[in-house]
Amino acid sequence: MKKLLIFGILCMMAGLALPVAVAQQPEAPADGFKMNKGGKKEVIFNHSTHKEQKCVDCHHLVDGKEDYRSCTTAGCHDNIDPKDKSVNSYNQMIHKKKGAKFQTCVSCHETVAGDDKEKKKALTACAKSKCHP
Repeated sequence: MKKLLIFGILCMMAGLALPVAVAQQPEAPADGFKMNKGGKKEVIFNHSTHKEQKCVDCHHLVDGKEDYRSCTTAGCHDNIDPKDKSVNSYNQMIHKKKGAKFQTCVSCHETVAGDDKEKKKALTACAKSKCHP
């Protein structure tokens, strides 16, 4: 009987904690998010085509905590100068292939494409790709 009571209390605690955990992760924005901060080519980002990714893959931890702000939030990747190579560079956050502290769009697309040359071209090319049609 004592085990059943403890099990019931644990289930009740888990039931109360679950809505709190779910509430912390925001709902993904609608598809059609336009990414063109100072660049020449606009990219339409659709969260629905990236649903296999975890939010934290792109919205990386900041000071060890989840952070779902926009990439160009002040103090993040808010330098839109395409020539800038700093950690605050919007262009580098998207295009850097190697040596980035966190995964970038292009580095992830290269991983997904693997050795498939056609898929790599479709996912990482500067023109006539899924990102830059």
